[in-house]
Amino acid sequence: MPGSCDITWKRWNGCDKEACLRSVSTAGTPVVMYGTDLDDPLTIACPVGQAVVYSHRSIAAHKPNEDALGVFDWGDGKLLLAVADGVGGLPGGAAAARRAIETLRKAPAGEHEDPVGYLVDKANDSIHQDISMGATTLSAVLIQNKRFTSYHAGDSATLVVGQRGRIKFQSVCHSPVGVAQAHGELSEHAALFHPQRHLLCNMLGDETFWVERSACCELATFDTIVIASDGLWDNFFCDEIVEIVCQGSLVQAGRRLAHSARQRMLTAEDNVPSKPDDLSFVLYRRQT
Repeated sequence: MPGSCDITWKRWNGCDKEACLRSVSTAGTPVVMYGTDLDDPLTIACPVGQAVVYSHRSIAAHKPNEDALGVFDWGDGKLLLAVADGVGGLPGGAAAARRAIETLRKAPAGEHEDPVGYLVDKANDSIHQDISMGATTLSAVLIQNKRFTSYHAGDSATLVVGQRGRIKFQSVCHSPVGVAQAHGELSEHAALFHPQRHLLCNMLGDETFWVERSACCELATFDTIVIASDGLWDNFFCDEIVEIVCQGSLVQAGRRLAHSARQRMLTAEDNVPSKPDDLSFVLYRRQT
């Protein structure tokens, strides 16, 4: 299924899931995934770079994947990348994640000072008003003119790494533990193993929701953006992720992240993070 195509995958899509997912290695935008179990990361051809996406349910859960992700070409040189994670323990989390991603599919009509913020607010209102939906975290990045802006709510997060491994940007998780770590009150090790790491203080669908927007930052050639649900961040130390994404091609990095995360989830070792969960990520690397 090469070339530019609109791909919307879900668990029940009228075809043999395994055959469908294994037959695809490269696609174009837009891409929307929800309730998806990919065997291997998928490469996405983008106007000025390359994206690699992956999504799979928790290896320990007998329920559908509650994550969703999207890669959208908004035109005029704008590319939007997003990952949402339906909040566990609440009914309708998967539907909320899907609603958040679908709302970001196209740039809003008319003039908006902050089009992404406008759509995220719109998604939150829609989720909050729908009694059948729960809540979701969200991390999104808008890329335009060799610059990027990050938007997030909850503990889906974004990391931007330079070609030589320097961390250029890292979002702060909206959780008591995440905030404490950012303020230097907890070490990374203590935060990863904290018994209340799963607690959130911000999410779409909550009446106290707010979206954090970063400054508009430079994106240099060969910088790598990592956007992921907590299924990634809860299973690695940050320097491990940096090391993986800085070695080899983007698709190689995606495969190593997916494989290593699943191995971590399967095997608990002392002082090594391990938390079975749905895992979804979008990697992007600017190439020119």
